[in-house]
Amino acid sequence: MRLRFLAISDTHLGEKTSLLSFPHGRQHLWKVLRQPFGSDNWEDNGKLEIEEMVLLGDIPDRTLSSTSEIITHTNAFVQMLGSAATIEKGIYVPGNHDHTLWTDYLGTAGAAKKPSGDLIVSKGNPDSTGGKVTDLLSIFFGHPAGSSWRRIHQEKKFDFAVANPVYATQFKDRTYVFTHGTHFKGVVTSSQLIKKIADYLELDEVLGGIEIESDCDVNKAKNLEELEKIVTPFVDSLWPSSKNNPTSRSDQFWYLLTMLSGKFDKHRAAPRESKIFPHANLSDVCQDRIRRLTTDDDSIKQWQEHFLPHMLKYLEDNCFPKGNISFVYGDTHDGGWGEFSLDSGEEIRIYNCGGWVIHNKEDHPACHLFAVDEDGEEYLLDVSYKNVKVGEDPLLDLAAQDAENRYRNTSRMLRFLLKLVLPG
Repeated sequence: MRLRFLAISDTHLGEKTSLLSFPHGRQHLWKVLRQPFGSDNWEDNGKLEIEEMVLLGDIPDRTLSSTSEIITHTNAFVQMLGSAATIEKGIYVPGNHDHTLWTDYLGTAGAAKKPSGDLIVSKGNPDSTGGKVTDLLSIFFGHPAGSSWRRIHQEKKFDFAVANPVYATQFKDRTYVFTHGTHFKGVVTSSQLIKKIADYLELDEVLGGIEIESDCDVNKAKNLEELEKIVTPFVDSLWPSSKNNPTSRSDQFWYLLTMLSGKFDKHRAAPRESKIFPHANLSDVCQDRIRRLTTDDDSIKQWQEHFLPHMLKYLEDNCFPKGNISFVYGDTHDGGWGEFSLDSGEEIRIYNCGGWVIHNKEDHPACHLFAVDEDGEEYLLDVSYKNVKVGEDPLLDLAAQDAENRYRNTSRMLRFLLKLVLPG
């Protein structure tokens, strides 16, 4: 089978709480990709064919993992994809946990010059003139000597582009817009409040060296390029590169924000098996697995207020036709889909790809992938890890262990901070 697009987000490779940081987790995804689309038989060459593989942010977790960890796990993830599918082009749209890869590549705050992004590999040959291209290629493909890169360079067929803040393209009669969700996440749109809380609680001293850049008023942005420039200093200060440390200086603060957002409290049962759902059938799917996104969802409210107007203007400025838009994002780890009508009467389909990170043993991640086949049919693939084991241990439990340790540590930190705020 041939797909026009396949999109995945929030793999957080390198993190011990990510299912895809485990070899068994990657092997399971390999099987799931082959079963509905191609063949799961190792002996034949029934690979899935993908024209464009969209990596939708927080792919390597550069904030909470060391450089060696993200290189190891991202290389292994890319090798798995190459074994499961023949991919003509990869598009990487950075998120917040890997945003510093974008700013390092570009050398300054700014957006890609065009909706298709910056092509940094063309027919297996790297563009060595644009920023730190080799750093990106090392993390994703093991450049210059890794097996993935050697194959890419020898075959001379693969293209790889980096796009930010969106990747936009047309197929059939629809416009597809992909972004991570960094620019309209609640922490970013309320960055000045976060800065005030951090200053009030003296978190820079409590957690050791956090210095949050607070001049991040997204309401000042007049377009997507200005929005990217405005959010970059704040995002890179709250989610900095850990470099070669196992965790960054913002690790504890990030888990404090995660705890306050309620992610640790979610309880979503594991589906019995992995399934693929065409768009036409999504309204019949149980919301415990694939949520129906509505205008009551916080991320949708933030998207409509802070991102959608800039996105529509961006599409107009770049001569995309009006109407028939499919918008795909990640960030929230919640997954889901929805349909929204604009004041003009145009309809937008919206998909969230979920994530692959465990927050507690009772909550199975929304491991969703967005796909479009060559006929223009859209799908969400829901991946279940219910029966995946490492030896005698369920993989879900192994991945949850580190999350639960951090939850306990964060709980102690929160109690300490509350004593500072509410003495006696």
